[in-house]
Amino acid sequence: MTVLVALSTKDSLVMGCDSLGSVTRDLVDPFDLLPDFFETKDDWSLKVDKEGNPTLKTFQDIYKKAQSVPFNHMPHVTKLFPLDPLEMGVMITGIASIGERTIKSLINEFKNNDIAFNKNKKPANYAVKKVAGRLLKFIDPFYQKEYEKLRGKPPLEFMIGGYDKRAQLPKIFRIFFHKEKQSDRLEQNLTDSFGIAFGGQTQEIERIVFGTDNANRLNIIKRIVSLFDVYKQILQDFLKEKGIDEELPPSSDYIDKLHPFKEWGLYSFDANWGDFSEQNAIDCVNFFVEIMIKSQQFSTSMPTVGGPVHIGLITKQHGFKFISKEMYEHEGFATPIRREK
Repeated sequence: MTVLVALSTKDSLVMGCDSLGSVTRDLVDPFDLLPDFFETKDDWSLKVDKEGNPTLKTFQDIYKKAQSVPFNHMPHVTKLFPLDPLEMGVMITGIASIGERTIKSLINEFKNNDIAFNKNKKPANYAVKKVAGRLLKFIDPFYQKEYEKLRGKPPLEFMIGGYDKRAQLPKIFRIFFHKEKQSDRLEQNLTDSFGIAFGGQTQEIERIVFGTDNANRLNIIKRIVSLFDVYKQILQDFLKEKGIDEELPPSSDYIDKLHPFKEWGLYSFDANWGDFSEQNAIDCVNFFVEIMIKSQQFSTSMPTVGGPVHIGLITKQHGFKFISKEMYEHEGFATPIRREK
């Protein structure tokens, strides 16, 4: 997995990511199956329900207990690519290869063949969304062919950002190769002209920017629903003691009115994103990527985000420039990485 961060301001777009490549597998701890599916007081035989049928019925019962666990790491993975000569860049998260082809080689092949990357002359017109759509159309056949027989396709997400030929403000789009519907594979991430966008693993970043993350939001909603059910039972018992035989409606009948985050939210990060200078934006993107790296470094599970941070600055005037050190190193010697435009 990966963390991707992009920040658009009035003058620039900054893109940043980590560089640790990790391969995960969905694994099950057998002891996690005991409470629901096995008798622990005798010979650990299969647990049965009231009708005498085993509580373990399908493969999905086991799969729901699985956790994504990293089992292979690869440092110094390239996840940020300039789309020269256009004022654009693209970042990736998910699988690093499709069959025998790396995502890096596919992006390079796309640049060598797409009409927007004319080596002799920059095209008269181009747009981030159009380039993103053609990038999706180019790589998607490789992805679909490789995983056509796989039920759960491995995640692969691109975040592409930059400037249209005839626009002065940056745009950011996300491409999801693993989504089932074609219509869902390309979407704009930002609702406003300026702001921050995330991809990959972003829990700790979300907690700072939004006050909590999606997983905790769901936990809060589930907890409130369970408390409503408890309170309903209290009221039901109270009415019964009063001789009132009336069944109260379930909370699901009022799910919209009782939704905890409807027209309400937690305290969140307050920033004037659009007014950030280039250096402010660079520091901010680095800050958020480092948050994910450090939080996983000190957590109880193996990290899937880490390594040196790679950052690119995109401006309308100068296009894409790497801000991070892009070097090949060996025993104290360093050679700058030359990238073809």
